[in-house]
This record gives sequence, structure tokens and C-alpha cells, in this order.
Amino acid sequence: MLRLLVFVWFFIGGAVLFSQRTYEPAVYTRQLELSHDNDFILLTDRYYSSGLFLTYRTLLKKGASDKRDHQLNFKLGQEVYTPSQTQSTDTNIFDRPYAGFSGLRTTWSSAKKNSLYNTTVLLGIAGLNSGAGGFQRWFHRVVAISDSPLWIGELNDSFHFNLNFRYVKEWVIAANPFGVRLAFDPEVALGTRDIFFEPRLGLHFGRRNDVSQSIAYNRLGSNAREIYFSLNAGYRFVLHNGLIEGNLLGDTSPLLKDPENSVLSFGFNFNHRFDRNDFKIGVHYNSPETPEARSHKFLSLGYGYAF
Repeated sequence: MLRLLVFVWFFIGGAVLFSQRTYEPAVYTRQLELSHDNDFILLTDRYYSSGLFLTYRTLLKKGASDKRDHQLNFKLGQEVYTPSQTQSTDTNIFDRPYAGFSGLRTTWSSAKKNSLYNTTVLLGIAGLNSGAGGFQRWFHRVVAISDSPLWIGELNDSFHFNLNFRYVKEWVIAANPFGVRLAFDPEVALGTRDIFFEPRLGLHFGRRNDVSQSIAYNRLGSNAREIYFSLNAGYRFVLHNGLIEGNLLGDTSPLLKDPENSVLSFGFNFNHRFDRNDFKIGVHYNSPETPEARSHKFLSLGYGYAF
């Protein structure tokens, strides 16, 4: 635990130190990013327990009459979900099923100075063949942080397809260097894994680029320095959650639950871009996702290198 806290401290300290350096203006058109979510750092080990992601981003060429910046992202990831009763063999008391998920998200985005459109296609598999449960058990054995979850009553193998649509609109309240921006950020998901509508609001404080070139929306196009924090809130209207109640097209898993119809979320993010390097750290909270569950929080870390 101490090592993790020291790592987070140096993560933020290093970002602030490098922010004092200056760079020549440049446009990097590609980026690789490694990111990780984990709740153990915040002293829990349940629900959305961890996520590991590798993302490749590239700017797309545009025609002479095109006034928007287009970008394509490929995000390969694995997610781990567990009940809070990780040492129990009685599935009757579980507040959610064990669920592992591995998949590829392909996102096309089109952005202007203060607005953005996103379309994401998700293809993936839930269940034993996702490898998530085996990876978590191996990790607990190797690191010996705590007893490994037992993974009893895991969701059956199931293929998933999803389409997500996102829109962002920002208003600049105060200009850089200490800027203030308000963002309206709704998202709709349709597919076998998720069906929901989630309007979100965000407040951004600090030095930031426009929407089309900002780390805030994982955009390339400028190496101009960014260092800011944001506060975010969302309210998700849930129609289907395939990692709790199974595949929408039918599921014979040994344990399925009914999800809550609505989920409230809050987040704090600190992001920093200096030349080729992007640093991200965030703390996230959400209300219970099933009637038997409790609220949950987790930490996210990310590093991206542009070229």
C-alpha cells in the first residue's frame, strides 16, 4: 500500500515538475496509451475491481473544405467485476455475479473548437474465456496482497456487441492560463452489453486546449501544455447491464441479478500534457448498481506517449 501511495505522489509531482519545461509547437498525429483502473488502492476490492487498457490513437487526414478534426482510436482492454463476498461459496448472498470482460473498442470522433461527436463500436466476450478471472487469481497469488476471489458462479461465455454515441459541448467561462470551462456531455449506449442514457456535467479548472486538441477528450493535434483538474457528475438511466443480468439475447449463467434503474456517479481528474507525454489520474465514485450492493470508488491512472 505504501508503494502505491508513493507512486501516485511521484506521478503528480513529476507532472508538475515537467510542466515547467517549454517545448516547440508540434503536431503529433499518433499516440499509445497504457491505463489502469483499480479499487484496491482506495481500500476496497469489489464490484468493478480493475481494468487494464492499451489504446492507439491516430489523427485522420481531412479535406480542404472540412472544418472538423477527425480521429480514430482503438482500445483493447480487460475488465474484472466481483461481488463483495469474494471468499464465500454461497452464491445466494452475492450482491452481483462474477464477470470478466475482454474486448476492443473502436472510436471515431469529430471535433471543433468547443464541441465533439463520438461513435464507438465495442466487440468483446464475457465469461471464462475473457481471461479476466484467471488473471485476477494469478495476480493475487503472485503479489500476495490478499486472498484471491473464488470466482464461483461466473457469467457464462457470451459474445457482446455495442454501439455508443457521445456528444460534448463546452462553454469557456474564463480564459487561460487559469481557465474555467463548463461541459455538457451526454452518452447513449445500445447493444447486448449495455443499454443506457447518461447525461453528464463537467467543470474544468486550469490551462487547457480547445476541445478538438485537448487531453480532456483524448484528442491529439497539439503539444501545447495542459495542466488542469476537473469535477464531473453523471446520472445514468439503465435499461440493461449485460455484466449483471446477462446477455440481452439470452443467458443461462448460474447467477444473474437485476440492476438498479439509475446510477449516480462523481469524479475528480487531474490531467497534464507536456510535449509528447500525457499524464492522467482520477478518483471515481458511483452509487450501488444492484439493490443489494453498496456504493463504489476506484482510482484510474494513465500515461500516453505521442509520436
